[in-house]
Amino acid sequence: MSKTWRVALYEYKRNVFKRSFLFALLSIPLMIGFSVTLGLVMESLGKNTAPIGYVDQAGLFDDPVLPEVSPSDAVQFVAYNTEDDALAALEAGTLQAYYVVPADYFETSHIELKYLEEPWENATRQFYDFVQINLLSGQPLQVVRLATGETTISIRSADGSRFLPGGEVGLGMVLSPIIGFVFAFLLVMSSGYIMQAVADEKENRTMEVLVTSVSPAQLIGGKILGVVAVSLTQLLVWTTFAVLAIVIAGRGGLEPLMDLEVPWGPVLATLAIAVPTYVAATGLMAAIGATVTSVQEGQSVGGIFFVLHILPIYVVQMIVETPNAALPVALTFTPFTGLLTMSARQVFTTLPLWQIALAVGAQVVYAAGAVALASRAFRLGLLRYGQRLNLREFLGRRAS
Repeated sequence: MSKTWRVALYEYKRNVFKRSFLFALLSIPLMIGFSVTLGLVMESLGKNTAPIGYVDQAGLFDDPVLPEVSPSDAVQFVAYNTEDDALAALEAGTLQAYYVVPADYFETSHIELKYLEEPWENATRQFYDFVQINLLSGQPLQVVRLATGETTISIRSADGSRFLPGGEVGLGMVLSPIIGFVFAFLLVMSSGYIMQAVADEKENRTMEVLVTSVSPAQLIGGKILGVVAVSLTQLLVWTTFAVLAIVIAGRGGLEPLMDLEVPWGPVLATLAIAVPTYVAATGLMAAIGATVTSVQEGQSVGGIFFVLHILPIYVVQMIVETPNAALPVALTFTPFTGLLTMSARQVFTTLPLWQIALAVGAQVVYAAGAVALASRAFRLGLLRYGQRLNLREFLGRRAS
């Protein structure tokens, strides 16, 4: 076993300290940091809590009642007797805008907004609530709240398994498919490492030297463990930066990232199926590297596996509309499509525990089979320098 770990450590160091890997490792955090910084800057630039003026010629605000707003976002409303006074304040920079409520407002329902630069959207929304509340002055409090508050519509699936308060799929709800796509991205990007390593070492005949000190099973097993460790390092670094970005952005006032709730059940289920899926893909890539005659040939064959893993995208409408239909359920247990299908289905339905367990168990079996397949391919093609291992030989000949 120690030799397997030594091979894994060598493979890990060989990939992690490459410039291309370090660039890929840091590119995602830098992109996340740039996006969060840009969002915070845009949020701060767009936010303007300067007062809003108004000239009430209709007597709408004789005894004004202010809307209930968070203190951090509240905008002050300042009354002016004449439009000239309001205009002077606007030109002096003490107002971001002012409204004119004409004398015939109750007949025309017309209000004029005047500004030099477009006011903060939240400020205009608050003034609208300000108008609504004062129009309903004297009405019961419940009526006022219904008229000025936002109507929320919640969505519940027909079987009652999924409930979306507010009718929106928040960031927390889509964490599961996000994790699934991240693993799929890692799978495509990193599993090619081992195919290239095996094909390179076979092509330059390094394998013939290596097998004098380690067995084929130890060599392939160590390489797979090393590549999996490389990918987990990427995932750990990216996750750390993503969590930091979410915390910073949430405290900075980005609404989608404030009070983010993590659905741990779907997230853990996705992680449970992602790891064996990744091991299976890595094993198959190793098998390809052991059977082809050059790295270029292996890369062209490896592209097929990328297409197989993203097949659920082509039936995404069915997954959204009928997540418990026969095809989405079947794709959940299929070798290449299980990860993305299960992670997407969990947004729109609650998967039974038996389906999660069966999907994870199936991927574990696929992973074990892929590693065994890679070991067999490596043994059969070890000394076949410059020759391709054909399917008939691979299936009909026993490994020595």
